[in-house]
Amino acid sequence: MTPKQAEEHNRAFAAAWQLVEQELLVHGLGHPVSVERAVQLKLERALELFARVLEINPANWSAMWFLGKIYQRLGDYSTAFMWFCRAYRVSSSQPDVAREASICAMDLGLSEDAVSYARAAVQGKPSDNGLVANLALALLLACRLSEARTAIDKATLVDPSDAVSQTVKQMIEHFVASHERPPNTTSALKNYWKKHMCAKGRRRGEEDIPLLG
Repeated sequence: MTPKQAEEHNRAFAAAWQLVEQELLVHGLGHPVSVERAVQLKLERALELFARVLEINPANWSAMWFLGKIYQRLGDYSTAFMWFCRAYRVSSSQPDVAREASICAMDLGLSEDAVSYARAAVQGKPSDNGLVANLALALLLACRLSEARTAIDKATLVDPSDAVSQTVKQMIEHFVASHERPPNTTSALKNYWKKHMCAKGRRRGEEDIPLLG
């Protein structure tokens, strides 16, 4: 890049970040019900700015990651997944990139892609218990219950107090015992689990359903 290009690159990136820093979902937590029009306009402007960053520097994986996060916030998981995959191809050593790709794959029902990216995230940061729980969930959605149980046992052994890991463990044990095939998307699994818990006479709020970390 020329000095002028570098200046424009940095200006566009900073401006885009300023627009989205309060609006993006962190660590894949939760799925918004809707996006207000004012927020949508900010996100759309940020998309333009990050696209400009990539025109100047096509290898900027951070810009690709942010594009994925913006599309994820807008509920366009297919496009978000595409950008996370592109970011991963540029920088496969970043656990954040692999994690987000895995989360989007789970949203889309791409079970084997979800497992592959979740494994890559754990390999990049094996001490992160949340990534191990994510892998267990991806394996559950792929109906690979034995592997899912091994992964979640590791996660709960490291941190028995983690509510997300414990809920994933309950889900895995339920499908092992019932011999039912689990749903293959996170939204379908959440809906199934809510109904299952209600059928058992236990009301559980959304905060009790696993939120990917």
